[in-house]
Amino acid sequence: MKIDVLGCSGGIGQGLKTTTFLVDDSLLLDAGTGLELLTMERMLKIRDVIITHAHIDHIIGLPLMLATIFDQHKEPLNIYALPEVIDALKQHIFNWTIWPDYTCLPEESPIIRLHKIKKGDKLSLQDKNIEVLPAQHPTPTVGYLISDANASFAFTGDSGINDELWPILNDRKPDLLIIDVSFTDEIDELARLSGHLTPSHLQEQLAQLNHDCKIMITHLKPGFEDTIMQQCHQLLPDKQIYRLHHNQIINLSSP
Repeated sequence: MKIDVLGCSGGIGQGLKTTTFLVDDSLLLDAGTGLELLTMERMLKIRDVIITHAHIDHIIGLPLMLATIFDQHKEPLNIYALPEVIDALKQHIFNWTIWPDYTCLPEESPIIRLHKIKKGDKLSLQDKNIEVLPAQHPTPTVGYLISDANASFAFTGDSGINDELWPILNDRKPDLLIIDVSFTDEIDELARLSGHLTPSHLQEQLAQLNHDCKIMITHLKPGFEDTIMQQCHQLLPDKQIYRLHHNQIINLSSP
């Protein structure tokens, strides 16, 4: 399984893109500003989009991509998300005020099909099994566990302290965990209020993980990346913890 990290930042700026992962060239996990790195040809290869939540840094690339490929797409794009996220897209994005309503364009065969999912659902897409994971965030949010015949990875989505997650991961045993650690320990209150982790929260959460796997940190706030990683390594010196980087390609296979 190949993961193209098109975006993994908690903000924007020179060289920074928000959450966008492309899996095996045709499955898109979140649709942040990282989509702008794709050529037209690569956009047209995307067949399914799974979205964690409706915050703009995770969906902003979707309406722009649809406008870009509209005249050349050959078959509808399937979008999977929580009912609240589907409703938000329809009410606040595809409403003819912010953006055209691509749920009904073109009339004979709309470019997108919206599919509602819920926590605990298990999907089968493109020879992959996708499990919808619980997440804790101020807006309805999920994570995803994606596996194929060779490997698996879990993405927490934007999430704060999430005790419901760890028994699932202990059972599924992913090869890779991509987890949101947005703030330094000095910003504990804001992290809790906004539904993100700090390094100390990560330490507490990983104490519940009895499965040893590679851990990659995503959604770091711009300007604090080095401090966040230093604190993670100081608190968890025995864990395989790495920073996720833009334009990184992860070729994932079981040991």
